[in-house]
Amino acid sequence: MGTSISQPSPDNTNWKPVKIGYKNKAVPVRRVIEEIWRASENQEKPLSTEINSDIIFKCHQLIANSDNADDAIKNFTKEIIKTKKNSMVAEFAKRAIPSAYLSENATKQWRSSFFSELTDYIVSRDTSGFVGKDYRNQSISDLNSFKSEIRSSTSKIIDGIKIEPKTLSQWHTFVKKAIGDSKSYQ
Repeated sequence: MGTSISQPSPDNTNWKPVKIGYKNKAVPVRRVIEEIWRASENQEKPLSTEINSDIIFKCHQLIANSDNADDAIKNFTKEIIKTKKNSMVAEFAKRAIPSAYLSENATKQWRSSFFSELTDYIVSRDTSGFVGKDYRNQSISDLNSFKSEIRSSTSKIIDGIKIEPKTLSQWHTFVKKAIGDSKSYQ
């Protein structure tokens, strides 16, 4: 039986505003999301580099052209194997596929789920050290509610984007808008 090790965000000035949001309940959830995406984009390798990749756009295309989640997952997995372009971001893209088909517009729902999954991952890898009487989340129940609010708010941000990417160039435009909207208060 194995164990997993949490790889938290770096302990540097780039991530300090995010961690303040994990500590202080006075920081609105929307602001926490903004700081997460600012920090994610202000790293040596911005998160958008992988989100903008052709393999993630291919996932988007496969969802648009697949009748159901099983086909989309199977086809995306084949594409990852063929191109050898698996990554953490590709795994989150795959993870977002099933919920996409719970909506009338699978690609739009996938985009929201994908960005929510990525944001939730960042929150999850960091917040375990920020639970207790001196923090925003005083219990695991509080933490679960906080994470749910983060996911929901992220989905609303992404749902508000009216771009329907059909080409890789349009995907890049969508990603730029999604991250821009996530980083700044509307």
